[in-house]
Amino acid sequence: MDVFTILKVFLASVAALFATVQVIPGISYQNDFRILLAAALIFAFLHSIVKPILNFITMPLNFLTLGLVSAILNVVIFYAITYLVPSFTFSAASLAGFALGAVGVILVGAVVAAVFLGFFEKILNV
Repeated sequence: MDVFTILKVFLASVAALFATVQVIPGISYQNDFRILLAAALIFAFLHSIVKPILNFITMPLNFLTLGLVSAILNVVIFYAITYLVPSFTFSAASLAGFALGAVGVILVGAVVAAVFLGFFEKILNV
């Protein structure tokens, strides 16, 4: 990967996390843009380097479960951001009239973040 591709992945991650925080209540970066940048850096690293390795390792199980393992890896990666960037937090919230606990916010947030990341990577031709 060249420098511009890495920069595009990072910018797509920043945009995806920012959009996810705006759409999903219960995800907070304490309104500090530095926290969002740190979370996006971790998110970009985990999605670009760690996830392909884990997908390769879990490929047979992923095949048997029809992609469920890949979805679980997305949730684990999204949850790992909380441990690596403690100020990026999840809390219980209500979404479209449904009460979600912190785990529900993480599940929905991981799906939304993956969709936004794919969208922004497509726009930036990553």
